[in-house]
Amino acid sequence: MKIWNKKLILVSLVFVTVGITVLSLMPPKSGIEIQGNDKINHFIAYTVFSLNAGILVKNFRKHLLILPLLILYGLFMEYCQGFVPGRSQSWLDALANTTGVAIGFILTIITRRLNVKL
Repeated sequence: MKIWNKKLILVSLVFVTVGITVLSLMPPKSGIEIQGNDKINHFIAYTVFSLNAGILVKNFRKHLLILPLLILYGLFMEYCQGFVPGRSQSWLDALANTTGVAIGFILTIITRRLNVKL
């Protein structure tokens, strides 16, 4: 991976992480509303989160090690929502987060098997 690509993916990972954190911990009437099905939004965010991490970490074993961390992050964000006024914890959101991480992992593996240069 070219060094500028690696830096770009790292910047993307940071933005996605900050975005997920901010949107997860904001009260629902904060003025920032993302339309659509809430579960799909969770799924897409965590798929992109996982893809960024997977692209950044080329080694399969290291990727397997960070996979549980990504899942725990999603569960932690869901837990923290219980402390935000107007928000609540949802097992379905946690499932959407976890499924997104898993699909991002699978897509990363597929791109590696197909020798797609990212």
